[in-house]
Amino acid sequence: MAFTHGTLENEILNAVWTMEENGISTKNISVSEVLSEINTNGNIRAYTTVKTVMDRLVDKNLLKRQKSGKKFCYKSVESREEMAASAINKLAGQYFNNDINSLMKALEKQCKSVKV
Repeated sequence: MAFTHGTLENEILNAVWTMEENGISTKNISVSEVLSEINTNGNIRAYTTVKTVMDRLVDKNLLKRQKSGKKFCYKSVESREEMAASAINKLAGQYFNNDINSLMKALEKQCKSVKV
């Protein structure tokens, strides 16, 4: 599974996760619903662009697609927390010999150096 995504892929995944977490969708989520969610930030995206990227996320096994009448609907394969845990484990494996404590120390050091 890829842990890096393009900006629009991240926007779409975050929109889907937010809708799922807020219980907005007990069903699968349509492209139109995602489009409405991501277009609230000021960057207006075209329906076809969002649909294409969502289909690519299906190909990457990050979203599932299901036919619902005449349209396709989507849902996440993993929750935000599950994907984050996988990414953290991969990061720990790549840079810290699977030592989560070393990763945590690096994160703490980074947090202290960032001015808020």
